Amino acid sequence: MEVIAILDWELSTIGHPLMDVVFFTSPFLDDYIKIDSPSTSSPEKYSSPYRAENRASSGMPDPEELLDRYAAKVGFDLRKDGGGRDWQTGAIFQFVRSATISHGIQARTISGQASSTFSHLYFSKTKTSMDAALVRVNKAKEAAAHGISHRI
Repeated sequence: MEVIAILDWELSTIGHPLMDVVFFTSPFLDDYIKIDSPSTSSPEKYSSPYRAENRASSGMPDPEELLDRYAAKVGFDLRKDGGGRDWQTGAIFQFVRSATISHGIQARTISGQASSTFSHLYFSKTKTSMDAALVRVNKAKEAAAHGISHRI
């Protein structure tokens, strides 16, 4: 037997396509933008192309346009179907997933097995991602209690 390739499944998943859509659109989420600003000596100079005020100048499309196209292709709108609960669950999952990945990077850094010299920048993302997930859980509970659906 001859080995012709090695496949690293560490970050690969097989699951609901919603997770891919939420991952793809997560940089547009207001709470994601807040936690994803780089830790630099002058963070106020950082201007994400995903922010609404920067999209036109950066050529970045509107997230609603992307999701409208997705809905037209697949035949359902994850923002509306189920009262938006699937979308909120996916967004919460994305924050927890991000926190888990950040925690793994942090553990490898502490153990001396980091694959980059800037891995320490991920240390704060573990807590801030989990905090963002908790805020979204609480907002989803509040919205459900009042019969309100969420959008991106």
